[in-house]
Amino acid sequence: MSDVMSVRLWLGGVRVLGVAVDTVDRLEVEVESSREWSRCPYCGFRCRRVWDRRVKRVRDLGVSGRRTTLVWRRRRFVCGNCGERHLEEHDQFQGSLTRRLSRRLVEDARAMSIRAVARRHGVGWHRIMALVRAHSARVAKRRRVRPCRVLLVDETSIRRRHRYVTVVACGDTKQVLAMIPGRTKGSLSRFFREQGPDWCQGVEIVVTDGSRSYQAAISQYLPDARHVLDRFHVVRWFTEGLTLVRRELQRRDPDQTPPAFEPDLFRARFTLLRREDHLTDAHRKHLETLFEAYPRLKTAWDALQELYSIYEADDLQGANQALARFADLYDSGQIPEYHDVVDTIISWGEEILAYHSARRVTNGPIEGINNLLQVLRRVAHGFTNPDNYAARGILVR
Repeated sequence: MSDVMSVRLWLGGVRVLGVAVDTVDRLEVEVESSREWSRCPYCGFRCRRVWDRRVKRVRDLGVSGRRTTLVWRRRRFVCGNCGERHLEEHDQFQGSLTRRLSRRLVEDARAMSIRAVARRHGVGWHRIMALVRAHSARVAKRRRVRPCRVLLVDETSIRRRHRYVTVVACGDTKQVLAMIPGRTKGSLSRFFREQGPDWCQGVEIVVTDGSRSYQAAISQYLPDARHVLDRFHVVRWFTEGLTLVRRELQRRDPDQTPPAFEPDLFRARFTLLRREDHLTDAHRKHLETLFEAYPRLKTAWDALQELYSIYEADDLQGANQALARFADLYDSGQIPEYHDVVDTIISWGEEILAYHSARRVTNGPIEGINNLLQVLRRVAHGFTNPDNYAARGILVR
């Protein structure tokens, strides 16, 4: 025939006997093991006597878009030592799937939904999910036995404003260690108990957001680690004071004609939050015009720059000097909107300033991981089972 060709199966230790079905959409190949003996699982004796053969159908990777099945002529041996009978095993076959197909299913599940993987390969959803969970458990176990000097902790939503999971990652390797249902002290404490005291003693730095629940768990299980409050969350707190001042100044008298706010102030809402060294000439000119019209806004903006200087300082001494300059501006009484910021700095002062004595680490890597987790959640059209979400989340890159 003019349209016939031969290709290798590329499965070590497997001998092809023949092609049983060869159609446009389906391919079935009869195979058997090339090894002539099998070790008895009861006594360990090498068995060569074949009692009978049984057929086992094993799914393999598709060939040219065709669903491919290997018809395994599986031998049953009888032991010459103990007389027991057993079916032979093969390292290329994993249940009713070949090992390489199992690996491909897990690899595809990193970027695709389980339903999409099932449609592509013609394998059941539950079987693929079981493979993903088993592989994820092995990956997590390998990661969690390694020592971790920098620990990153944050939360992400499985269902926004309703259900959350705590994400724990290693700051050294930038890999997810665990995803724990909930965002309470008990959630993080459970992870620390599973890791054990020896592992916990190896943690030198732990970075979290402003969660009192996480702080309580860290104080109990990581008393010797330096607790750092993530820079991103602190800066967001810093900007709230200036935002309140701007909103107060941009409001107009209700009796005036629309709009009910000052357009120039509203348009400058993002420019006002910039650091001074990030301003362009156009930004500076715009702000100078606003500051001439609103001196109180200038005072609030200067206070925010001093708060930024806490992180821009070269060392802890410089951070304390910036904090002192902010305190002088606050004591002037012109910016009472910063009252909540002052309370936050007082209550979290040690964790905020620890940024300078802890190698300036942040939660940046885990924020990137959370972004990938949210992409995964959208690809899957949402998760209802937190264990499945955790299994998929461990494998994100």
